[in-house]
Amino acid sequence: MTGNAGRPRWLRKAGDEWEWAYRYMQQSPDEKIQTRLRHVTRGKDPSYGMVADAIAYLQETRDGLEFVTRLRNALRQHRHRSLNAGKKRKPYSFTLPTDTKKALSIHAKKLEMTETALVADLLNGAGKLLEEHHKREQLLRDALDFERKRVKQLDDRWKTQHREAMRQIERQATLLSMWELTLGQADPGFEGDQATLQSDTKKKTREIEKAISNALKKHTLIEARLI
Repeated sequence: MTGNAGRPRWLRKAGDEWEWAYRYMQQSPDEKIQTRLRHVTRGKDPSYGMVADAIAYLQETRDGLEFVTRLRNALRQHRHRSLNAGKKRKPYSFTLPTDTKKALSIHAKKLEMTETALVADLLNGAGKLLEEHHKREQLLRDALDFERKRVKQLDDRWKTQHREAMRQIERQATLLSMWELTLGQADPGFEGDQATLQSDTKKKTREIEKAISNALKKHTLIEARLI
């Protein structure tokens, strides 16, 4: 990827932002993201341009765009923390119900940690659960999309078979009508050999089955090229 097309304007070139974004991308547990990153950064040294191009490349897919959105949100938090670094922060306090406060104190003592550390662990655990929930939702959406495509393929195949069957039926009906109109009767009263009649009938039936099968194979070949 070359040029500046699609590069994120929100990624600042000055400072360490691109390096921080590069580390964030490298730490992603998503295999799809890692595969795309290896593809777009292969043979390139870490730099602002490489990171900006990688972000632009990732945004071309839905899951990549979702990842970049998380990266951008995390970068905002990084900026906020950087601005507040070195500043004396006032402790944030909130009121808990008595029973909750008592339970928190008991569990903190059992775990030999402070109540503040326990609350932080609980919040981190909740964040991980939320992330896992989002991943499960994505898996379900992907599975649903796959099932919809599979059902559509089956429907298209049935339609192909039906169209060819109707074409063959129309052909045979036309021939039958021609004979009936020529002879002036629906039942010509066949007096020939029944075995020969059955053999010829089976031959024509096999021809129809072959025509339907060939139509389905042709549809399957075209379908495979479109996937």
